[in-house]
Amino acid sequence: MSTVVFWSPLQGGSGNSAHTAAAAISMGMDYRLKLLLAHGGMAKERIEGAFQIGAYTLDQSLISFQDHGMDAIERLCVNRRLNRENLRDYTLPLLPDRLDLIQGNAKLEGTMPGYRKQLIQAICSVANQSYDLVIADAGCGIHSNEESGDTALLEAADLIVVSLNQCVEGLELFFKDGRCPAVIKEKPHIVVLGRYDKYSHCTLNNVKRRFGYKGSIHGIPYNTDFLDAWNMRSVLPYIQRSRNLNSRHPSAAFLESVRSLTKDILTQLEMTSVLKLVERGA
Repeated sequence: MSTVVFWSPLQGGSGNSAHTAAAAISMGMDYRLKLLLAHGGMAKERIEGAFQIGAYTLDQSLISFQDHGMDAIERLCVNRRLNRENLRDYTLPLLPDRLDLIQGNAKLEGTMPGYRKQLIQAICSVANQSYDLVIADAGCGIHSNEESGDTALLEAADLIVVSLNQCVEGLELFFKDGRCPAVIKEKPHIVVLGRYDKYSHCTLNNVKRRFGYKGSIHGIPYNTDFLDAWNMRSVLPYIQRSRNLNSRHPSAAFLESVRSLTKDILTQLEMTSVLKLVERGA
């Protein structure tokens, strides 16, 4: 169906992985969609920090090597055995029939160095036959390696969510200094300001006005409860128990901003039938 990729030009402080995980979980809970969550990094990095992920094997008596995650899926792809029916066998279920996770590679260069780009794009193509939406974390920083998994994810994206913050230097880097990769300019994208402070002079409207940005922009505020949940690898239960908080609760603004972002993503991907089901209470 579609692939949405979260990415940041900043080396840190953007909250990119947090945005990816929170948006995927929120979307999986709010909409009748089958979602696949992935990333272009190594196992135990990035979005995987949001979840309690223990050792996982299909059958240790039959298989001695890693039998799930991106390594296994890349091997299947190389051998032309990956298809829409068996892809889910190599993922971890986070929300039954709603959200699955592909863990990262054992090595950054992947299973087949030199073929990383072709493999990732082929995997995305198969995943889009199995899932309504693929959500991926393409990491942070300007990628110079054209064969990296992150570059391949950005090229496979139908929509890119760019994670920034309210630091003017970082905003100028993205909007004015020509450091925005061509692949971002060529594709529909949404800008998100992480750790957003509504009392700062650098508001959403001021950012749009200063840089002449005409696209969609969101602010996701800093939230202590979410940070604690991330540190305890319990983001999923945190969002589950926080779905119907009173508007005056400290976490309410954070969760509402994530919901606003997910609605915008589905709108831009023209998945309006899913949005209408929620509006009708279905």
